[in-house]
Amino acid sequence: MAKKVELTQEDQQLENRVYELGFHFVSTIVEDEVAVQFSHLKSLIEKRGGQFIAEEMPKFKNLAYPISKTVKADRKNYLTSYFGWVKFEINPEEIIPLEKEIKAFAPMLRFLLIKTVRENTFLGAVAEIKADSSKIVKIVDEPVEDIISEEVAETAEVEANLPEVTESIKSLDADDEIVDTEKVGDIATE
Repeated sequence: MAKKVELTQEDQQLENRVYELGFHFVSTIVEDEVAVQFSHLKSLIEKRGGQFIAEEMPKFKNLAYPISKTVKADRKNYLTSYFGWVKFEINPEEIIPLEKEIKAFAPMLRFLLIKTVRENTFLGAVAEIKADSSKIVKIVDEPVEDIISEEVAETAEVEANLPEVTESIKSLDADDEIVDTEKVGDIATE
């Protein structure tokens, strides 16, 4: 007789893995409709048992290069899109069907689905820095004009001594040997 194995909530938790979905929606969507499409995309993940860890609402972005999409034998090139991402935990057996649903999702221009870890969410790090303002350090105490004027003064001093250095180099005979002072120091200490 075969035993029926029941998985506890903790066992199921161990089987789940963390994934991140980065995506571009087509830019032809009306801006008010972006939130609706984003929630529809999230519902696809929830329907498969996904639990959300972090997310970023899609924002309008310029693309680095044109991306084309063919819809019903009509090819369109996009120079802009709405970019967003979602980090979630799900059973790995659900990933392939989920990926097929995401691929068929109408407003999807391009996406990347990767396996990742729960920690190291960039959004959390930014929120932590914003919450703790003591991490922001003032780097320079003096005005920028003072720094620039000091650099100009140092450059002028070097340029003023340049003719003397040039004359010294010209006065060296061809037989004179130029010695590396660091090597001389090393030899003297041996």
